Amino acid sequence: MGYRLGELIDELDRQKRKYHEKLLSVDGEWTLVTRSLDTYDLAFDISYMIIPEYYYSSISAAFLFGFNLFEIEPLNIEFTWRYPTVEEWLNGVGIVIERIIPGYATTFDDFISTGVKEMYRGDITRIRVEKAVYDVSRYGEAYYDPPAVRELFRSALTSIFKKHISSATARAELKSLVRSLGINPDIAKSIYNTVSMHIYAHIGCFMLGYGVLGESFLCEEYRTHSSSHSNPGDPNGARLGKVLFEDYDGNVVEAGLAALSDLHTACVLGSSTLGACYLSDGKDLYVEQETVYTEAAEAKSRRFAERYMLTPTAFSNYVRGDEAADYHRCERTDIWGELMSIRYTVESSVDGLLAHEKPGLNPFDRRKYIAAALQLVGHIGKRHRWGYGAYKNMLDDELKTWWIDYWLKQGLDLNTLEKIFSLVRTWLTHITRIKVEKGESLRRRRLETALG
Repeated sequence: MGYRLGELIDELDRQKRKYHEKLLSVDGEWTLVTRSLDTYDLAFDISYMIIPEYYYSSISAAFLFGFNLFEIEPLNIEFTWRYPTVEEWLNGVGIVIERIIPGYATTFDDFISTGVKEMYRGDITRIRVEKAVYDVSRYGEAYYDPPAVRELFRSALTSIFKKHISSATARAELKSLVRSLGINPDIAKSIYNTVSMHIYAHIGCFMLGYGVLGESFLCEEYRTHSSSHSNPGDPNGARLGKVLFEDYDGNVVEAGLAALSDLHTACVLGSSTLGACYLSDGKDLYVEQETVYTEAAEAKSRRFAERYMLTPTAFSNYVRGDEAADYHRCERTDIWGELMSIRYTVESSVDGLLAHEKPGLNPFDRRKYIAAALQLVGHIGKRHRWGYGAYKNMLDDELKTWWIDYWLKQGLDLNTLEKIFSLVRTWLTHITRIKVEKGESLRRRRLETALG
């Protein structure tokens, strides 16, 4: 997308006016209100379908790596809100939203001591994949945690499933990250399979405290080769529910689960890494089925639904009355315009490089190269969305290896990708800093001005 200066100015002005009309004007905010009312029931249903999947997947990371629950995203993400003061409201603040750490996001030790039955606590703590100690730890039994690796396990892994509709695309991105960061693939395979099993089990095999009434199917019985009714290793002869899920290699496999805690910790033949899972005895590890953690998952979904109608006010926040009436006077519109100008600059720069390197390139592949450059800027410059810390903490070589590996799998050319990376890298730090600082500075300035 190439722009002359005059065309760029006209296009930016048109986009700014459109953005303001749809989001920041009085009519735009009212349209958001009516749309939120129309979609409330759907959002309520979706919250109970999606939030528990990521909540319980996060608990699996706590079991596997010994993370404190207050470190793990999205389990540790919660918000509180309040009405603005008169001074804040006159300064364009429609609602004040603050991020908080929820009460259930405790330390790992507290999680184990309060939520897990005493007879299992010692074994559970021993399956943790410990942080590696040089010349002491064995390969495959520990992990090195430079910031990018820790962020991948703490946050990015579950967000990859949220970001990609296709499981094949999610696997491709994860495998690129694993290769670029030098992560033990067996550990990556185990945690991927655990998250995938959570997602498929939510609807495919009803479990008390996790399944959704009216949506989740009753579990089919899991039958082993040696027995038609029970797990051969289970002296109690517990009947197991069958969960079909797609594993790290793209195969559809099945697991037999007896309790909710099996989703979080149990060894699954062919899918789990020995030493990083717990050999289940067919009983629930938790103190009681309705633990504080299952209750917290339900409460998290309910609070999301309760906050849903705040969406229009939150989207139109930090806009005074005079700014809502005229987009030329609206500071948020100006900031958005600056960010759009950065995007157009990236697109134009890459387009110019492609015109020189690949003349005659078809429009579809040309857009893929531009999307690759925008992804590089976007993943490093995210402000609000969880799951992007791993990319922000990568070293240059790690970032380049991941990015090129990912887009090579989308059919792009290695030499062209390397040239695009070199082009974007020269100003990547500068433009991502602008992206992050612009929005936050407006919020901080409006609230501080109201305080005096």
